[in-house]
Formats: sequence, C-alpha cells, structure tokens
Amino acid sequence: MNDMKPKRFAGLNGALMLRRTPIALAVLLAQGMAIAQPAANTTSADVIDATSLFETGGQAGIGPRPFTSFLSRISSPVSKIELKVAGENLPADGVSPTEVSMQLLDKDGLPVKEDVEVTIEVDGGARVLMPGRLTSESGADRGDIDRITPGVQQVVKGGLLKFKLIAPFKPDPVTLKASVRGVGQKVVVRYVPDLRDFIAVGLIEGRLRSDKFDPKQIVPVREQDGFDEELKGFTKDFNGGKSAFGARAAVYLKGKVKGDYLLTLAYDSDKDTSKQLFQDIDPNAFYPIYGDSSVRGVDAQSSGKLYVRVDDKLNYLLLGDFTTIDSNPARSLGQYSRTLNGVRGHYEEGNVIANGFAAQQALAQVTDEFPARGVSGPYSVSNPNGVTGSEKVEILTRDRYRPTNIIKVTPVSRNLDYEFEPFSGQILFRAPVPSFDDQLNPVSIRVTYEVDQGGDKYFVYGGDVALKLTDGLTVGVSGARDENPSAPYEIMGANVALKLSKNTEIVAEVARTNSVVNTNKTVGFNSNVSSTFANKIGEFEGTAGRVEIRHADEALRYKAYGLRSSEDFNNASSGITGGRTELGATGAYRVNETVTVTGELLSSRDRILGSENDQGSLAVDLRMTDRLTVGGGVRRVQQNAVSLTQTTASTCSNSVGGVTTAPGAIAGYNTGYGISQVGNQSIDPATGLPVVCDLSINGNPAVPPQGLERTAIFARAAYKVTDALTLDGELQNVTGTDASNMYRIGARWAATETINLSAETQRQLGGSDAAAQYRLGADWRVADKTRLYSRYERSSQYAGAYGLGVGPVSSAFSLGVDTQYMEDGSLYSEYRLRDAGSGREVQRAVGLRNGWRVAEGLRLTTNLERLSATTGDATSIATGVEYTASELWKASGRVEWRQDPNNTNLLLTAGLARKLDRDWTLLAREYASVVKPRTLLGVDKLQSRFQVGFAYRPVDNNQFDALGLYERKTDRDRTVGAQIDSDTDIISFRGNYHPSRVWWLSGRYAYKNVDEVLLGTVNDSYRAQLLGGRVTYDVTNRWSLGAIVSVLEGSGGDRQYAYGLEVGYVVMDNLYATLGYNWRGFSSSGTASGLTGNDYTNRGWVLGMRYKFDEDLFRKSESKVNKTLDPSVMTP
Repeated sequence: MNDMKPKRFAGLNGALMLRRTPIALAVLLAQGMAIAQPAANTTSADVIDATSLFETGGQAGIGPRPFTSFLSRISSPVSKIELKVAGENLPADGVSPTEVSMQLLDKDGLPVKEDVEVTIEVDGGARVLMPGRLTSESGADRGDIDRITPGVQQVVKGGLLKFKLIAPFKPDPVTLKASVRGVGQKVVVRYVPDLRDFIAVGLIEGRLRSDKFDPKQIVPVREQDGFDEELKGFTKDFNGGKSAFGARAAVYLKGKVKGDYLLTLAYDSDKDTSKQLFQDIDPNAFYPIYGDSSVRGVDAQSSGKLYVRVDDKLNYLLLGDFTTIDSNPARSLGQYSRTLNGVRGHYEEGNVIANGFAAQQALAQVTDEFPARGVSGPYSVSNPNGVTGSEKVEILTRDRYRPTNIIKVTPVSRNLDYEFEPFSGQILFRAPVPSFDDQLNPVSIRVTYEVDQGGDKYFVYGGDVALKLTDGLTVGVSGARDENPSAPYEIMGANVALKLSKNTEIVAEVARTNSVVNTNKTVGFNSNVSSTFANKIGEFEGTAGRVEIRHADEALRYKAYGLRSSEDFNNASSGITGGRTELGATGAYRVNETVTVTGELLSSRDRILGSENDQGSLAVDLRMTDRLTVGGGVRRVQQNAVSLTQTTASTCSNSVGGVTTAPGAIAGYNTGYGISQVGNQSIDPATGLPVVCDLSINGNPAVPPQGLERTAIFARAAYKVTDALTLDGELQNVTGTDASNMYRIGARWAATETINLSAETQRQLGGSDAAAQYRLGADWRVADKTRLYSRYERSSQYAGAYGLGVGPVSSAFSLGVDTQYMEDGSLYSEYRLRDAGSGREVQRAVGLRNGWRVAEGLRLTTNLERLSATTGDATSIATGVEYTASELWKASGRVEWRQDPNNTNLLLTAGLARKLDRDWTLLAREYASVVKPRTLLGVDKLQSRFQVGFAYRPVDNNQFDALGLYERKTDRDRTVGAQIDSDTDIISFRGNYHPSRVWWLSGRYAYKNVDEVLLGTVNDSYRAQLLGGRVTYDVTNRWSLGAIVSVLEGSGGDRQYAYGLEVGYVVMDNLYATLGYNWRGFSSSGTASGLTGNDYTNRGWVLGMRYKFDEDLFRKSESKVNKTLDPSVMTP
C-alpha cells in the first residue's frame, strides 16, 4: 500500500544513514539472499527511511523499523531535534521573516553541549536567513559553511540555534527540515495569501478594417494586418467579408478587497482556449535566451478566458485550472485525481475542512505506466492527443516480490525534472531513471493526463468533507461524478481516523465505484487493458475497504492492515485494483537492552488472476557483548505458480497490444521509448508486470515451478572484529519445495571514513558452485547526504522473500547516485547569469537533476546497469556533468547509452549559456537521439536538433537591442511506410533601435530551408526568407507617424512586397487612436508560414482605438487619484 510510510523513532541509531547506510543495507538485506528482500535478521520493515526515489530503502513504505538489528549502528551525539516556528498561517509576501528556534537534545533530553554541524533544508520557495547575515542563503552574504553539500550547514553551539525563515511568494505549505547525521526533524509551516495593495493593468481596444482584396482569393495564415494583430475575441464581418470589426478586452488585477479578502482576476477576450491547462512559460518557444535577468512567473492559470480567485486566510474560491486531488492521508481508496478547468472551492475553519469542484468540459483521463530503462528517455504515452499541462508524471517503485504493491511514489515537475523533446514531444527526464532501485525493486513511470475527446461538453463534479469530532476522531466523506457519455464514472467514499493515544492511531476507509468500460475500444476513452477488466464490457459497480493501525512507543513498534476490493472496483488513483485482498502485520518489540523480537506476516490474494502469496518471519536477537550478537528464528514463504515473478528486472519487451504498430517496427521497448509515436511497453496495474511479452522477440523464457512452499529455521551470529570490520554468518534448514541446508557468510568493512565495502555468499551444503549466490556492494560517501553506490547480485530467479526463492540464477549490476535532500526553489540562484538570464530560464535550458556535487558549482550524474535474465541481457550507461560556479557561463552535457536484445540507443544533450560581455549573451544547445537495431526487422533512426541563440541587451541604455537564433534539425526514420528523411535550417533575427525620444525603428529577418526525401525516393527542397522593417516618429506628444515594409521571397525566387502607413493620435491620457493603410500586401503559406509569424499584411485600411488603464481607474473616489475632489491637492 503506497500510503504506508514508516515513522522515524529514536531507538534507531541515525548515524548509519550518514556513513554506512548502503553497506549496512547490502548486508542486512542480504541475509535472506535477494538484495530487495527484507534482511534475514530483520523484518521487511528494517529499512532506512527515504524521501526520494534515489535514496536507500525501496521498501520504505512497508512498515516501522525495529529498534536495533544485530549489526552494529554508529552513534550520534544528537538523539532528538526540536523545531519551533514563531507563528502560523503566515503571509506569503516573499519578504517577511519568521523566527525559528532549533534545539539539539542528547539521549537524556538535555541540550547537546558540544559543537554540532547541522543541515537545514527548506522547500516551497522559502529561504533561510542565518544569524548575523545580511541576505538569505540564496543571496551574496551566505553563511553556509559547506557549499558543496546540499542544504545549509551551520554549527550549533550549546545545542541552540535561532534563525529566520523568509516567506515564499506563493501561499503553499513549506517544509522545514533539520538533520544531524541521520537524526532529523521536519515541521510544516502554513502560509496564507498576502493581503497586498491593489494593482490592476488592462486594455480595451477595437478595430475596423476594410480590405481591397477579395477574401475568397487569399488564405492568410492568421487574420492579421500589417500593424497589429487581428482582434478575434469579438468579430463581425460585413460587405461580403471585405470589412470587419473586432474588439478586445483584457485585464489583470490582484489585491485586497472588502478588507480581508484577496482577489485575483484575469480576463482576455482574445485568449486561445484550446491549447493547454496550467499554462506556463515554455523554455523551448521563441528565442532560447533574451538577455534579461528579471524573474518571470505565471499567475492566474486558466485555459479559459476568465480566471477568478478569492482568498480568505485558508479558504478560497477559484474559477480556473485546478486539480481535484485531496491531501487527506485517510483518503486513499476514495481519492479522485483529475486536472480540469472550472470552479473549485476550499473551506478550512475550526473543525471542518471541505472541498468542492465542478467543471464543464470534454476531457477524458488516460493513465499510462511503463518500465524505466536506466536512461533519461525519451518516453512516449499511448495517446498523442494529450492536453499539454494536464499531465501528472510520477516515478513508482514496486516491491520486487509483490509487484502489485507500490512502495514509493515520487512526483516530478515539468521543466524542472523533465521536459519534452523538440520533435514529437516525448518525455525527456533531466536525469536517468533507473530500471530498479538499489534493492532491485523495479522502477516504472506513470503518466496521467487528459485527452480532448471532442463532442459536446459535459459536467464533472465532486467534493469531500472532513469533520474533526474530537481531538482524536476525524470522519470524512467524499464523492465525484463524471458525466462523460462515452465513459460515465462515479465514486463515493467515507473514512475515519481515530487516534487512540499519542502513540496509536487507526484509519478505516470504504469506497464504491461505478464505471463503464470497454464499450468504445476503437475510440479508447473507456478502454481498460488491465487484466482486471479483460473481456468485460459494460457497466460495473465495485467496492473496497481498508483498515490500518499504527503504534510507536519506546518499547513497541507495529503496524497492521487489511484491505479488500471487489472484482469490479475501478479507481486508478487508489493504488489498488479490483479483486484483491491484502493483509499484513509487522513490528518490533524491545524486551530489554539486549533482547529484540521482530516479526511480520503478509498475505496477498488476487481473486481474478488466482495468485496467492504468503510470507512471514519471527526472529529473536540477543546482544551477548558489545562485539557479539546472536539470534535465530523461523521464516515461511508460500506462493502459487501465478504469483512467482523474476527476482531481477526483466528485459522482456512487447508492443502495444502484442502487435507491432507499423510494418518493420521493432516490438521492443523502442515502441514508444526512443524515436516512436506509440505507447511504451504497458504495465498492468493489476499485476505490476508488463501486459504481454512477445515470445517471437524474447524467445522462450523459463517456466516457473508450479508453486513454492518453503519453511526455514535459522540461526545466525555477527561479530565485530574491529571498529571497521564486521563478520556475520547464518545456518538455515529449509523444508518444503527443494528442501536443503544452506549457509551464508558475509563481511562488511569500513575501508575509510567515506568508503564502505561488503560481500557475502550463500550456498547449499554439498551444492554445486553453479547454484551459489553472491552479493557485492561498495559505497562512497562523497558528501554529507550524497553517496555513490554499486551493487552486484547473483540470485535465484523465481522470487521468494527472505532468499527462499528457487530456480536458475540470474544476475544484475547497478551503479548510481543516492542524494537525500529536499529540492529547494532557491537553488535557481546558482544558474543566474549576471544581468543576462534568470536562474529558472537558464536551469531549464542547461540544468541537470539528481547529481552529486564534486565541488561548488560542479555536479555529476552517473548511472550504470547490467541485467542478465532468460529474456536477454540489457545494459545502460549514463553520465553527465553540469557547471554553474561562474557568474559568466553555465554549461552541462550528458551521454546515455542502452543496449538490449532489440536495439542500441544513444542519447546526447549539451547546453552552454555564456555572458560574452556586459551586453551580449549566448546560449547553445544540442539534442540527439540515435537508434541502431539489433534485429533483421529493425531500422536506423536519428533525430538531432542544434540551436544557438544570442541576445544584445545593453545594461546602461535601451537605444538598441537584438535577438537572434539559428537552428538545424535532422530527422531520419527508415521504417517502411513511415519514412522520414529531412534536414531543416532556420534563421531568425529581430532588432530595435531607439536613437532618440521621437524615433523608433525595428527590423526582422527570417529564413527557412528544408531538404527532404519524399516517399523514400523523391528528393525535394524548398526555402523562403522574409525581410521586414518598421519606423515610428512621434511628431508631437499626441501625433505619431509610422511606416512598414516587408518582402517575402519564395523557393522560385518570386518576391512579394507589402508596405503601408499609419497615423496615431493620443485622444486623452491612455486612449490612443490609429488609422493605417496598406498599398500592397501578401499572404504566406507553406514554408513561408513559419516566417511571417504574427504578421500578416493585407491591402486595405484599418481604424483602431486602444485604451489602457491601471488601478487608478477604480480609485476615482480617492482625492489623491481624482484631484478634482479636493482642489487643495492639485499642483499649481
């Protein structure tokens, strides 16, 4: 269950996380044999707490950890950290400081007297101001004593540190975290909208035009004249289409109204409402760099023409884009997650929290999940018509022994963690996504997005209420309904959270769904490929329920849960599929200082597929001396044939639906991964495994045994030879399937303060070397919270927990980076170019993610995987470097290579941002993807985009500025029936010259050349270029005169001209009237359509009127604005 996250407790020695976490895990988890399984000397709960995909502990969500293991742990001078924030519901104004008090306590609850280095981290755009500093830690006067290590490092004296937390600009919860060698504490600080002064900006304009050309004889790319864009929000044609009137209104305002409310409003009658949800700045649109270091952001996000939001402390009412997901931890089965445009309200007052939403739209939700491949991508989704901005991308980690169990979900952010490649818009991550974590739990990518299905709009609505009846009892109800005529859906739920004591809590929940599936498979809007609904068509109703209890005190930690869903339960957001029963209990009991008892019991049933999986263990460990620990216990695993899965990640590949989508296409992971338009190898959420394995490509994978039933009685011991070397061993008597006696020998060595090595082997007594299993591990702590790790495992192929699997052995090797720190919005500061580029824009152009810092401003990314299984071998190698230390230039580059039985893939990206001097800035970047087939049916594929842009923006004046771009795109695909062979060159330049107050001159040049091969044999080439200019002269303070001229040259050398004049007059303050006439004009199409952009010149005249206003328009009743109300304030 993906919502079951373990709690950290003081009985665990936290320093192991810092120095020996990976090595200890390699040994601990090796006790049973497979690296991803629970340590044989512990329960599956004995895992380091983790907060990101790349941290140690793929099973972090299974349960609480025991107090001790019989392997030693390193002590920390700090046992507890207390954080106190002076205030709550603070204003999110971006500047206000709030005092934070941090106290470090030892094991006796007293302040730590010695000096201790602490790491402080914060997210949500908040900043930290250390004592005695003039600026926050993102400014020039930084107090960070270790700028290589992520976060802010500070020495705490006498156990007490006070600092300031600077508010963010957005009213979101902020997580503040402090940690000392594995001992950590988090607090969540709530920020509410800042009741700022009222601001407004807007315009109202109208335009009347009359064309000399017959509109039936021209087909403009966009309805625009030579001087201004055509108004399309309101238009009226007359005179046979030769004349038209258009009007537009646009406004943005934000500020305090009615005393206690914050109003945000945006409206644009000309806004294109069909493009995307949650519209954001696209770093790949227009020019790559603008030479402007100002910070740009997006507010009032709405795919409609109107956005309204009214805030009152924690309450708000919104008309715009929103997500429906609820943060209530007790709501899992009844969760409803959509991205919509409509009305949403949130109420939070006293003991009541309520949400409601309603939308009228024509969107349908699609969810794709596919395996990660050890590289950044590109990865495709199944439907190419997804609505931009609606996607929710998550990286999932599944339990290798129970793939239906999602043990970790890591959401990622667009333009920060991933982007869209420039050819077909596939997902490209900014760091390699490993095929499995450091415990060999499989990793997958889940993308949930909206698709415009067309047709009439329909309503989607729902809501939820949580009522706190007492201090310990909270009840909640929820419901949602989608009236999509093609895929109607309804869900209802109820939940209870009961806190029995400060150490014990219970959560119970029920949910019901009603859905229609597979009635329009050709369209695909209600198709369900999961085995849960295989061969089912029509309307189905299902229910699900769960109950969970948690307890944690100084002597006992445990968690128990039960979950059951009916066969027709259907909610992709719940983390559970229909027809399942999950039961589990795990815990640890410290009898005294020397004896610890740990145990777990897990049971899983799939009533549709018929899979059964039971596992349990009970162990007692006795600490004999400071160096010797002994223990023993019993383990049992029972699985039928259906539930047996491979221990290591499979290289199995398949196409969508088990068939190729184009003649000659490779039915491998390149079907959607790499250069392809269709979906990746799909994962069935009901099984957690690929839907189909194409045997024609993967050969004949080994057939698992009919079932597995093994019971083991074991005894073990660990001896600390020196402070750096620990030896451990185990004897195990196994009965049942493939009965045997086994022994295991392992060693762990702390070679240096930062390097740890581990090794172990497990064999049958009298068994052959071919059946022996091994594990090797190495870890290098390169920083306080960053390590390089490597693992090699050779283990039984058919999974059984605790190393009780059977069958042939397979091997896997991985090398990666584990970084355990929160991502902070202030990190953008390291990407800023002096006076040339804001941190966010430069990071989007050249930034990498999830690397490890070698030095200040130097970050590396590393990933290496090698899988060997009956389905074939797969190897992936990825490395990257990023440099941000200089204020004048930033750069990054990466190379990723992957090979499996079907294809060899190569991905290359590089980026450079350079401040040439005070006025000139340059940015260059390259993207290349290559596919080389390894089968007879395969074809070569190549995509490459090189782009270089410059900006000239004088720092001291604005007399002249210019932007330029050159781009070269190459696309090759030899797939039969879908051949692509093209080379495209694009040049674009824009400049503005302002020699004096009255003169304004602007010019532009655009060029496009395309060489391509049509139908595989016909060579074709065409080109076009455009040159244009405009001059404006202010005759007086009210009168202005303007002229334009443009020339368009096509492939044959034919030229078209456009030129005209415009007269402008300031009727009154902020009201401007224009009259323009074009003597000649042209329309662009084909290649030239990419050159004219927003300018279309048409022969004829145009009359326009424009009025702009600000907040003073709404303050006519105030004497300081309307001075006629009080003549004494008027200037003589």
